[in-house]
Amino acid sequence: MNTNSGDSQKTFQRGRPRSIDVDKRIIEATLNLLAEVGVEKISIETIATKAEVGKSSIYRRWKSKDDLILDALEQLKPEFNISIKGKLDDILFELSQNFAEQMNNPLGKQMLSLLISTLSSNSKISESYWENHSLPKTKEISNLLQKYIEEENIRKDVNLDLISEFLIGFIIYQLLLKPSSADLQPHLRAGIDMVLNGIKENN
Repeated sequence: MNTNSGDSQKTFQRGRPRSIDVDKRIIEATLNLLAEVGVEKISIETIATKAEVGKSSIYRRWKSKDDLILDALEQLKPEFNISIKGKLDDILFELSQNFAEQMNNPLGKQMLSLLISTLSSNSKISESYWENHSLPKTKEISNLLQKYIEEENIRKDVNLDLISEFLIGFIIYQLLLKPSSADLQPHLRAGIDMVLNGIKENN
């Protein structure tokens, strides 16, 4: 009995790396197909074929194609590293700089473009991604701005969520539409200063 139990445990341990590898292959196949044919032409069957797995392997992990695509898009999402120490303009500049450093390279820009292309092609996936990923990040920045309302003399009538969206869109614009050789730092700093000056009292 002990020998059989040990053999079962060894079999389980040997199986785990293969399971992780299957997850990775499915996600990579999904991302590659999103880039090659777009979200509307992808099916579980084409993903399974490209990943060289059975469709049952996918359905054991994800309930639907949309769930799988959303998980795959999660791999493309840059991180917003937000500090809460120091002056607001320095904090926002640090946030934008961290974002830019992650994505200001050929692979990063390709990933960001793929994310935007996929979300703009499918309203259902876009809505889910907005609720689960984009909106929480927007709120994270809004909450940061809220903490500085008194200290930075920010107007009480300002829509902080809209300001957060503007800042995120501004950073993405700098990354996707400016040449790779461009020095983004001065533009990021100037844009942040312009936003903050525009939402303060007595300006």
